[in-house]
Amino acid sequence: MKPIRHLLAAALLGASALASATPIFVGQWDLYSNPSWQDNPPPAVLSGQQAAAILFGGAASDYLISTAGSNAADIDYLAWYDHYGFPDSQARHDQDYYSDADGNGLYDGWFDASAMVMDHPYMGEGPYPFVNYAFRVQAEAAVPEPLSIGLMGAGLLGLALARRRKA
Repeated sequence: MKPIRHLLAAALLGASALASATPIFVGQWDLYSNPSWQDNPPPAVLSGQQAAAILFGGAASDYLISTAGSNAADIDYLAWYDHYGFPDSQARHDQDYYSDADGNGLYDGWFDASAMVMDHPYMGEGPYPFVNYAFRVQAEAAVPEPLSIGLMGAGLLGLALARRRKA
């Protein structure tokens, strides 16, 4: 009888498996992408995650952003931002950061910062360095554990045997 109790305890513990999340690379954009800060009306102030949701669909919370490349193992949870009114002001901040000094949601005033705005062009040498990489987080379906399936099968077998014995 003791082994059956251990089997039941193990089955109950194993049956509560959680679904895990896997980040999938979906695309990239550079900081100097449209829209332009000179547009009328001005573009929205966006975090890296909000920009990804606009570009690739879904909600901002569906995304992880990186400045390190398209390999999921290198995700740094940062995004490139430009700051209104400050030349050479490209900087990395947290993926959910943005700055909206006057609170109107638009990239139109000092100290505003956005992860997708055409403001200060890259004047350096070499390839454009201010690229944001977007990864969508997709929950994996929970896979039943063999122990749980075995326990269910043993229970059904026990019911069948009990019914047969009664008959």
